[in-house]
Amino acid sequence: MSKLKILIVEDELVIAEDLKEILEDLGYEVCGIAISSKEALALIEEKSPDLALLDIQIKGGKDGVELAAEINANYRLPFIMLTSHADIHTINRVKEVNPYGYLVKPFNEKEILAGIELAMANFSKEQARKNDPDTSQDFVLNDSLFIRNNGMLVKIKLQEIIYLEADANYTQVFAKDKKFVVRATLKDLEGKLDTNRFARIHKSFIINLAEIDSIQAESVSISGKEIPISRSQYSWLLQQIKML
Repeated sequence: MSKLKILIVEDELVIAEDLKEILEDLGYEVCGIAISSKEALALIEEKSPDLALLDIQIKGGKDGVELAAEINANYRLPFIMLTSHADIHTINRVKEVNPYGYLVKPFNEKEILAGIELAMANFSKEQARKNDPDTSQDFVLNDSLFIRNNGMLVKIKLQEIIYLEADANYTQVFAKDKKFVVRATLKDLEGKLDTNRFARIHKSFIINLAEIDSIQAESVSISGKEIPISRSQYSWLLQQIKML
């Protein structure tokens, strides 16, 4: 059984190293330490962590709450917020990004363990609900996707979708002979698509694997468009091809 991979985002390296030691003693794998949102996003792309621990006060132009909002928009990654502040203003900001946990420094080993286990349990339940067809609010069938267009629902065969591109809180869906804009994030749609047919190869793109024309180290060519691919997904894609 593989260990849970955790990313630490903390700009005080002494605290980060102490936290890393505690996590490893608890049996988790620390896949990286970032001191800024830029470093954190790069490590998410490269290491594909299962959970992130985000300090609110970090280096760079964005703080931990802003980083959390970007994670929500582009990744399916649970996170726990870490902070030295428990004032009402900070708590209200954190509530806006819906973290899976909130730990106030200084915290001990038992609090960290409980926070992580509860966060992952809640995340697993949430994903199960999203994938349950009885609770889904989306118009998705086994082979088709219904998209609202000009006030009506339009049926698109999944095999006709070439790729999807994130556009803030919307997603552009490119089919063989048409394009639609859906009021849903790429992350929302990702959970509704067949993982044997579609893959998220970059934070902003999901592609139909059957439509790939060529693959390079940093991009995939589909219907004349070069789509960027993250390093971790490039390795995964090569493994899938070798299995064919």
